[in-house]
Amino acid sequence: MGLWMVISLSLAAGFAVLIATGRWRRSFALFAIRPSRMTVSRLELAVYEPKDVERVDTILRCFAGGFNAMITGPKVTSCRAYCDSLPILYRPFAEEGTAMGLTLRRLFAHDPRDFEETLVKSRPEYRYLYYVGLGFWSGMRNHTPGQVQRVAADLDPLHRFLCFDGYGFKRALFDYPKDAGSFGLLDGLEGYARNAAYQGVGRAFYFLFMSQPQVMIEHIKRLGEFAADASAGVGLAAVFVNPDRLHVAQRLAAEMPFDWRDHFHLGMCFALKARSLNHLGEFEQDMSRLERGVQDSVFASIRECDRIELQVRARAAEYDGYCRWRGRVTAWMAENIEYPLAGVRCARAADSAEVTASEPVGEVST
Repeated sequence: MGLWMVISLSLAAGFAVLIATGRWRRSFALFAIRPSRMTVSRLELAVYEPKDVERVDTILRCFAGGFNAMITGPKVTSCRAYCDSLPILYRPFAEEGTAMGLTLRRLFAHDPRDFEETLVKSRPEYRYLYYVGLGFWSGMRNHTPGQVQRVAADLDPLHRFLCFDGYGFKRALFDYPKDAGSFGLLDGLEGYARNAAYQGVGRAFYFLFMSQPQVMIEHIKRLGEFAADASAGVGLAAVFVNPDRLHVAQRLAAEMPFDWRDHFHLGMCFALKARSLNHLGEFEQDMSRLERGVQDSVFASIRECDRIELQVRARAAEYDGYCRWRGRVTAWMAENIEYPLAGVRCARAADSAEVTASEPVGEVST
């Protein structure tokens, strides 16, 4: 056997090993996010309190870590070891990063069925984060409104709207500080997708102006008819980032203009619902430290949110499914829950707060 034949066979064998083991994906490290570039100081976020800086830096690092683990791991499931190694508080952000990385792992090919099977159905406790992460990926790819709508088109008819939330989040976090007119692109989204995108804008505003609430409010006011959606996003982010420090979100809630409070309240509820899904044990432990009236309002709101979601899901294929879900929960909370999640107003709402081991909160079939 000639020398070149030996070399050719050796190379072929080497490539076969790389393909079989998935190690070739290590070359994707070229696309990896450097954690050193994802910090409060590097992104120039208005986050000043040392505890908040530490928390946001860790969130950004975990998000980047989840993305990197997804694109470079030998198997899709390899990223789970990284995510599961993190404290429960930060795990959802890493899971969101994995969703952002899935399309890149698939060599830029998006398959809605693959997305649902690989991520959503295998780890349903993080389903909301996955849709948001996919939308964030569309934003990073600078997709047009039409492109991101096609990405979301064949996904779960209700939760797919969270893709637009992730898309709006990217536009606000990275584009808005450089170009105040960048939200004009969101106007190309059709129907309620635009409202969902501005919910993502509000989430990004929370990170951009965390230590400057009045500045945050001024920026929200500039959004006109979408200010309410953005305020819901702020409420969602404030709670989701601080599930163990609900008073942080409640303090911010007190500064919200009166006309936005029902929407901020909605965001708080959605964040708590998501956290209860992520890890029920940790969630209940966090809630156990609160006053009883606050606990009652939290569990009552989550249960009503679940009930309405189930009702809406029966007609979720209609364009207004996500709209009706948000609207009905907002109205119910305004009538039954003291702002901001301070207690329940009636016995009926209080009954919804009773939590038993046989009926855990947050378990809604997809």
